[in-house]
Amino acid sequence: MKKYLIISVVAVVLIGAGYMLQNGSDAEAETTIGQVTRIEQIARGDLNLVVSANGVVQPINKVEIKSKASGQIVELKFIEGQYVNKGELLLALDPRTTKNDLEQARADLAVAEANLKQAKNNNTRAKELYEKSLVSVQEKDQANLEYVRAQSQVVKARAATASAEERLADTRIIAPISGVILTKNIELGMIISSGVSNVGGGTLLGTIADMNEVYVETNVDEVDIGKVREGQEATVIADAYPEDRFTGQVERISPLGKTQQNVTTFNVITLVRNRDDKLKAGMSTSVDIEIFNQRNVVLVPNEALRDPKSEQGLQIMEANNLSIPADTSEMASQGGRRRAFGESAGGDMRARFQNMSDEERQKMREQFRQRLQNMSAEERQQMAQRFGGGGASGTDGENAFVRRRPVQRQDENEVRWRLVKSRDGDEFRPKLIKVGVSNFDYSVVVEGLKEGDEIEVTTISRAKLASEQFNQRMRGMSPLGGMSGGNAARQATGGGGRR
Repeated sequence: MKKYLIISVVAVVLIGAGYMLQNGSDAEAETTIGQVTRIEQIARGDLNLVVSANGVVQPINKVEIKSKASGQIVELKFIEGQYVNKGELLLALDPRTTKNDLEQARADLAVAEANLKQAKNNNTRAKELYEKSLVSVQEKDQANLEYVRAQSQVVKARAATASAEERLADTRIIAPISGVILTKNIELGMIISSGVSNVGGGTLLGTIADMNEVYVETNVDEVDIGKVREGQEATVIADAYPEDRFTGQVERISPLGKTQQNVTTFNVITLVRNRDDKLKAGMSTSVDIEIFNQRNVVLVPNEALRDPKSEQGLQIMEANNLSIPADTSEMASQGGRRRAFGESAGGDMRARFQNMSDEERQKMREQFRQRLQNMSAEERQQMAQRFGGGGASGTDGENAFVRRRPVQRQDENEVRWRLVKSRDGDEFRPKLIKVGVSNFDYSVVVEGLKEGDEIEVTTISRAKLASEQFNQRMRGMSPLGGMSGGNAARQATGGGGRR
């Protein structure tokens, strides 16, 4: 009996030890569940970043065609899609009424000129007779008055004739610019109204636009609009011509955003050369605005980079006795945008604040609020400029300063310090490097790494994480857990039986 009891106790001890070892290994593996580590070699390559958006083709100079004259269309010489030159005849109206008006004006002009000739002769004779004392002063003045009246009648007749000629010319509508006819709103035989004398603006005959260069109007998300600026190159692809690439340039950026369904976008106008006149007004396009494009540069994966100012980065820096060297060029390139309260060159204030107790932090906050309340408006402004707050937004201590949202546009000359694990002999050690512009995958190495260096990249694999979690659940349902539970039950009942 004792022999069996000893065997049972040894078995329970072994099972318990195995279970503890398994739990210990599981606890140790919890820190690396889902993490995938790989070694990559630094290489050179090309790095570019584009902002993509959908757009619509719009004509640059679109003109509505209207007539200054009214009447019936007797001649129509344009259709939609036709290219016309400036001054080319588009349509003609019935000219009979305007021709009659012109003939009458010319007749009135002839009569006026004849009256002027006669009045001039009478005035000349009256002056001669007055010198011989044969007529009175009143008769001489009357002859001169008739001569002036005849002159004014000639001026009126000439103006009326010119107006009649202009009205006759207006019956023939010509193209105001060179371009393509976009729309045609009239037909032969229609009676149209004047766009000058009609209160409603007259009849719209059609529209014409110059399509040698076109605008592509896009809506760029507010997250990306900070990277876009005037003059950047853009590639336009029309849905109708998926294999053609049209090059353009950012012409204008709207200063006012539009919000629809909680999404804010900004209107961006891109000027595109309409090669072979393929782009039509209203076509849907996709626009890729090139933010930067650097060739043959040293690249590092973004997955390998850690921010030295983050909590994890500060721990790595402290553990490896690393510090960011003073670099005035980086501070100048940032323009002071990264300066905030508690961030000095050596990080003394940050370290001091982190090592404070809760009571000391609360006391420091109260002192800061009281100091703000006692400040003048000028002192507040100076402090806001010093800490990058951008100005006051309130009068109380808590809301006196608001830190500006950082500019989203990425400067190609901007550099940042980052942590990376690089090979140092047989080990991988944390190292500070400088990186420049980056896209979603890679960053340009400015300083600290060269082509051929090896780095350690640690990523989280969602598939592996899910697999490990599934394995843990299966281990929890394994017979090992039931066995230990059975042993406990047997011990409880066994102890009761012995009693």
